[in-house]
Amino acid sequence: MTTEAMTATTPVRVRVAAALPERLVLIGVCIALAAGVMVTAGVHYWWTVLPAAIVLTVLGWRACTPRDLTPRAALAGLIAVGGTLAWTVVNMMLAAEYLIVVRDPGFLTLSGLWLVDHGSTDIPAAGAVEAAEASSSMLPDASEAWNLKGDVIQPQGAKMLPATIAIGGWLAGDTGVLATNVLIGALGILAVYALARQFLSPMAALAPAGALALTVSHIGLSRPAYTEPLTLLLVIAGILWAWRGVAERSTGLLTAGAIASGATMLVRVDGPSYAIGALVGVGIALASMRADARWRRNAAFTFVGWQLMTVAVGYVSVALWSTEYLERLADETHALLAVYTVLAIALAVWAALWTRGPGSWMERLSDALGTTGAWILGGVVTLTLLVFASRPLWTTVHRGTETSRDEFTNGVVEGFQTSQGLPVDGTRTYAESTVTWLSYYLTWPLVILAILGFGWATMRMVRRDAPWAVFLGAVLAPTLLYLWRPSIVPDQLWAIRRFEPATLPGFLLAAAAAGWVLASLATSERLRALLRRIVGVSMLLLPLTSWLSIVPGAEYPISGAVNVTTREMIGARDQLNDLCAIEPGRPIVLVGTSSHYGSLRVMCDAPVVLELRDPTEDQLAEVASAFGQAPLVLTRQGDSVPWTETPSIVVDSKVSHSAYTLQGIPRSLLNRNYSWYAGIVTSTGEVAPVTAGHTASTP
Repeated sequence: MTTEAMTATTPVRVRVAAALPERLVLIGVCIALAAGVMVTAGVHYWWTVLPAAIVLTVLGWRACTPRDLTPRAALAGLIAVGGTLAWTVVNMMLAAEYLIVVRDPGFLTLSGLWLVDHGSTDIPAAGAVEAAEASSSMLPDASEAWNLKGDVIQPQGAKMLPATIAIGGWLAGDTGVLATNVLIGALGILAVYALARQFLSPMAALAPAGALALTVSHIGLSRPAYTEPLTLLLVIAGILWAWRGVAERSTGLLTAGAIASGATMLVRVDGPSYAIGALVGVGIALASMRADARWRRNAAFTFVGWQLMTVAVGYVSVALWSTEYLERLADETHALLAVYTVLAIALAVWAALWTRGPGSWMERLSDALGTTGAWILGGVVTLTLLVFASRPLWTTVHRGTETSRDEFTNGVVEGFQTSQGLPVDGTRTYAESTVTWLSYYLTWPLVILAILGFGWATMRMVRRDAPWAVFLGAVLAPTLLYLWRPSIVPDQLWAIRRFEPATLPGFLLAAAAAGWVLASLATSERLRALLRRIVGVSMLLLPLTSWLSIVPGAEYPISGAVNVTTREMIGARDQLNDLCAIEPGRPIVLVGTSSHYGSLRVMCDAPVVLELRDPTEDQLAEVASAFGQAPLVLTRQGDSVPWTETPSIVVDSKVSHSAYTLQGIPRSLLNRNYSWYAGIVTSTGEVAPVTAGHTASTP
């Protein structure tokens, strides 16, 4: 009996269970799309986002219904959802408190908190521009992360992730915002399961999904508000629906895949790198598949049109709501968009020429190559990836020293090298070690198995198994780009971000495919089943080995992966709540600590002026006059302002986060100690200290 026939006679509850993983992926993508579009329009409210998400879900519901709704698929689906639910609960309990801008999750989380009660991420300066005129060293904004545009402050970055995590705030306040990225990471796991189901059995598909769930990278990037888990969800969902669209000859599914892959621009400014891969993969798949030329041509036009429109919306969103950020990255972003646009036009022109039989010239090429030629091309792909893996043996990649950004990054790398006892050469990018980075999280056995899997998938693509072209294009395009030039500060977990959206899940899926193919070479069914179980269990156990490090003779011979065992930035929330409770509602003069600028502006909902030097009495008096109210002065340096008397510490706090490591997973914590002094500006411009009980010592 065929799968379709079995599905037709399957009870409703079984069909619901079997479809549940992909249904949840659809719902998650639609919510993110609705949030991203509404924040782009400046109307991000529950009464705009949620109805839009419902409409999108209804539109995609029928087209995205899985084909295999058998009891076996239902059991596996329930295991996938149940396991992911447990993963979600555990990781929500350990969700990060990334409320200080040390790195990107700081301003992304704060943007999400702001969007809980506001329609856009533009934050009114509220008099800070005029107050900052008191001194040339006073600013109404803060470098890079918070940029002044007219009379508003714009947080850095694309807006879909802040808009999506803000939905958690509508349900559970600040805690909901902090926890929502974990839910996004969970949906990414289900997306990997649903994609694996296209070429593996229901139970076998649990292996790559479970492996992703157990990687330190996916756990560590899902707990704080990193953009990569949401990008992963969109990339994998895009591959899933485009794969099915090609396999099932469904324009509706191809439309869904185009929108999902194009929406990566709403999450990250390098989103077109993922859209390019999907575009190329779908183009090759449609050109090679056995289908009517007219349908293939219309399908190509549909995919290009919807993806191009979604990428354009993402670009407009960044241009409107993070203008200075886009200007800083204009060269890279516009170059990437130019490549994408040229390829989109090229595919459309190419598709217009599809007037003959089904994939005629591709068919002739495939026949000419034959099975041997297909394996040779697969071997070329495998060899290419092995060359990337071997780069540490024969090259060292360096960064330039020409620009201020290069000099800054070189200084950061030198600091990491010095603290870790490594040879000091700040110009090293460590780009030669990008495949090694993957091995930190996947382990070398899975990396090697994946490399073999990409070769096998290439063979299948050349032999006109068209959906594999979608997978290879969408995964290998960004993978090869970032393996060659990651363009990122090379400490972990920071650097693995480049590979979280497409490479890590793609490698796990390729490893699963290779494992099952190799197991199928066994001579008996019993041995094949045993080998497949070994592959599946190994895929789950190998990532777990990265959780623990045993180094005999080291100061701490046994250490764990702190991104798994601890809460990132624990202590930040209490610190900010204490600071905001000192004098609620007063404008703030923040002296010398730019990392807290956005934290105070959002958490305290008060205008903030950043003073980079020690302010004078006259300057502080002028600030008070501009605000029309005596501001609260916050500083970590006890001698940085003109006090009326010796101040005492009013907030003493410790914030912990994972250390920076250049050659492995972080296995220690970095503790930052914060001691804050506070006071109210008097009529003379002096600052009356606030006591530990949060009461100014003078009127």
